[in-house]
Amino acid sequence: MRETTSPHRYIGEPPIDETEILLKWLNSQIFTSSDYQDVQIPTVVQNLIRDCPDSHFFLPVFQRILYAKSKQLNKVYDGNATNFLKWIESSSTHLGLLYLIFKLGQTDITLLKRTEFAIYQGFIRSIWNDIISLLMEPSYELELVLISKVLGRINLTNDLDNLIYQVVKKRIVEKIETLYCDEPVYSKLVIWLDMEIYPGFHSFVSLRNRNEFYQCINMIAKSILISRRILDSYELVDSYPKSTETLKEFNVCLAKEDQKEILVRQFINDLNTKLLIPSTNTVDIIIYYIKTIHSFLIIDHRGVLLDKVTRPIRQHLRSREDTVEKVVNGLLDKNKRTNRLIELNVQLQKITEDNFGTNSLCSLQKRTLNWEPDPVDALPDFQVGKIDDIIDSLTTIFEDSSVFINQFVNIFSRELLYTTGYDIQSTLQKLALLKAKFSNDDFSKVDIMINDIKRSKELDKDLHSNTEIGAVHGVFLSHLYWPNLPEEIPSFVLPDYLLVVLKSYEDVYTQQKRKKELRLHPQVSLATLDILIRGETKTFTVSFDKLAVINYICESKIPVVKLGILLMNLKMPLQILKSSLEFWVNEEVLVEQDGGWKVNE
Repeated sequence: MRETTSPHRYIGEPPIDETEILLKWLNSQIFTSSDYQDVQIPTVVQNLIRDCPDSHFFLPVFQRILYAKSKQLNKVYDGNATNFLKWIESSSTHLGLLYLIFKLGQTDITLLKRTEFAIYQGFIRSIWNDIISLLMEPSYELELVLISKVLGRINLTNDLDNLIYQVVKKRIVEKIETLYCDEPVYSKLVIWLDMEIYPGFHSFVSLRNRNEFYQCINMIAKSILISRRILDSYELVDSYPKSTETLKEFNVCLAKEDQKEILVRQFINDLNTKLLIPSTNTVDIIIYYIKTIHSFLIIDHRGVLLDKVTRPIRQHLRSREDTVEKVVNGLLDKNKRTNRLIELNVQLQKITEDNFGTNSLCSLQKRTLNWEPDPVDALPDFQVGKIDDIIDSLTTIFEDSSVFINQFVNIFSRELLYTTGYDIQSTLQKLALLKAKFSNDDFSKVDIMINDIKRSKELDKDLHSNTEIGAVHGVFLSHLYWPNLPEEIPSFVLPDYLLVVLKSYEDVYTQQKRKKELRLHPQVSLATLDILIRGETKTFTVSFDKLAVINYICESKIPVVKLGILLMNLKMPLQILKSSLEFWVNEEVLVEQDGGWKVNE
């Protein structure tokens, strides 16, 4: 510390006001933009300090200057946050030295430091984003040390914690954008947190928050990642099962109730704009519905979220006329090439009479022993067990389950009507599976139809054993229980050779079953015939209407048979005739020519 002599006085000049000298000198020492040098105290100031009986006299002087100079800090800040933080550190140290020089008491020093720090704090908050930017650089260690030191010095410890969390959040956002893809990224993100973020920042967090720091940044990472995943939730479900591992990130990261609600809203919005629209095929909707069940049970095994997001799909499927038909066909069709809903058939195939009862009992026991109340976030009509079973979930879309049973009965009826050789083994297997899944009583009509086939086989065998009646085999139906039999039996002219063998079969039946007569259903009666087409023999099994049409055209001497001629000679209903002609044209047996039809030779 050096002393300076008082300014030289010239004769005639007024005396220098000591207070003005003091203020002027302090102004040059507080909040200046130049580097602080050794303090050079003028003699006048030294005399004032020495002669002042109470140092408290200087408190308002310092306060006045601090308030006045605080409005000029923007002149000190040149946009370089690092330099400004260094300046705060130097300025605060210099002020501390001035407080000691003026022999201020501890109370006065505390008041002045509080004022000083409030000024620093206000300005630092105004350049907060610039300070955050310092820690977003790849090499941020030195800046973090400086920031921590300065903010701690001016009593912004809490703000330092907030700053660190803000920086960590921004760095996590950038990292997720770098890592993000359809594949799982959470494990990579955790490794990055463990290796870089936690070691780099945790020692600068306040002691009271340090123990929870890792948990906090992990929660931040989960929240940011899951927010990004929610935007792609529709596509991830559509990619199931390929996206299974990625969907598991929802299970790990989706914890906040508000994020669950956001997921539900986002997913339903995507459903309404991308799936539940008139142009989407019903089968595609059902396939996506099944994927949704699988996916959301991965996301939330309780099924609460699944129940919420599937309700719009169920409502939409309920409004489609072909939903029941598509679901039933999906359950019964074993052909992987033709059945896009083969998963339904696979699920049904896993069920047998024996093990279904066992599994059902085990499931009941398990649910009874491990009973839990419905989740608090579930909708009022939430039902455990109905949402996680794909078949049950589909067959309960309609309140009246009979619509599915009726469709099953119709399909079995068609299948049994057009069976050949009385081979109903496939039907019996399907029926056994359905009875295991549903109720025996639901299929009482099918049982009657199957009994008709079995009785027909025995009766036909008996008829053939007594006389030679050709290759005719009959199916004798209890017509009240067969839904696909037309109420009005259409009549048309059959080929003479067919009428002969049918009359022979009917006579033998009448002899054995007195007081009973047969009524032929030509549209559900089948004939097997071989047709030579361009040197190649093809075998067809067709109904009698199709047989009558091809037989007439083949035997006709007219080069091209017109529709009117067919109507006049076969006396067949127009719609049935057109359908038969279309069938043979599609099979390339007939060709259209000059407004008529002829054999494709």
